[in-house]
Amino acid sequence: MKMAKPLLLTLLLVVWFCAVNVSPVKCSQMIFIRSDGTIEGTNKIYRSGDTYIFSGDIEDSYGIIVEKDNIVIDGQGHTLKSVPRILPVGSWDFGIELSNVTDGNVTIRNLNVIDFNIGIYIWTTNNTIIHNTVKDSNVGIFLAACPNKIIANHIEDNTQGVFLGPIPVDNPMVYNCFYLNSFVKNTWNVYDCECNEPQWKQHLNIWNNGTCGNYWEDYNGTDTDDNGIGDDTYPVTADDIDFFPLISPQDAGPLTKNGFLGTDIPNELGLVITLFGTIIAVAIIYLLIKRKKS
Repeated sequence: MKMAKPLLLTLLLVVWFCAVNVSPVKCSQMIFIRSDGTIEGTNKIYRSGDTYIFSGDIEDSYGIIVEKDNIVIDGQGHTLKSVPRILPVGSWDFGIELSNVTDGNVTIRNLNVIDFNIGIYIWTTNNTIIHNTVKDSNVGIFLAACPNKIIANHIEDNTQGVFLGPIPVDNPMVYNCFYLNSFVKNTWNVYDCECNEPQWKQHLNIWNNGTCGNYWEDYNGTDTDDNGIGDDTYPVTADDIDFFPLISPQDAGPLTKNGFLGTDIPNELGLVITLFGTIIAVAIIYLLIKRKKS
C-alpha cells in the first residue's frame, strides 16, 4: 500500500501533464448578431452603439447571421474566411446572411469575405454593401430582395460574381443599384436566373450612379476622350446595361476607421483612456502649482 500512493500520484501527474500539453482544438461555429443587439459565437466583433466592428480576422468560420436591422458592420479591413469542409449536396454556407427576420437597413463595409459558397446573401431591403472584397465563392453576392445598393466592392474569382434571384410578383418594382464595383476573373460576372414562373418576377437594376458605372475585366470598349468611362455600353445581362463602364478597376480599400478618433480603439475604451489621462494631467498641474506656492 505504501507503493500505491506514489504510483497513483505519478499517474495523476502524467495525466495532468498530457492534458495541459495537448494542443487546443479550434472550435468553429456560427456567429449571430441577434435582434436584441447581442453578439454570439466570437470575441472578435465588438459593439459601439449601432456599429459592429471587427477587431481581427475571423477564419475557419461558419459565417454570420444578422438578425438586427438598422446597424453597420465594419470589417476595418479584416477577413471573414470559411472553414474548410465538405457540405451535403444541395446545402450552402454564407459569409454574411442578412436574414429576412429584419427590416434591413444594414450596411456592410470594409470586409474581406473569402471562400464561402455564398459570400453575402441578401434577402432584406434597403441595405448597402460598400468597400468590401468578395472572392473565391460560388456566388459572391446573392440578391433575393430589393432595393439594395452595391457600391465600390471588389468581386473576384467567383463562379458567379452577383446572382440576381427572383422576387415575388406582388413586390413593388424597385431598383437595385450597382456602381464603382470591380468585376475580375469571375466565370460569370452577373447571373440572372430569368425565372418565368407566374408567382415570380425579375429584379430591376441600375448599373451606374448617373455618371459612373462599374469595371468589367472583359470589357473591350475604347475611351477616346480619356475620361475613364468607356465609349461603348456593357451588356450586363439580357435585361441590364451598364451605360458608363469604367476603364480601370476601383480601389475597394477600407473606408475611414470607425474607432476612437479614427483609430481601431473602441470608442468606449478611448473615452476611458481620455478621462484617466485628463485626471492625471490635472493632478500633475495641481501638484506643480502647490509646490511652486510652497
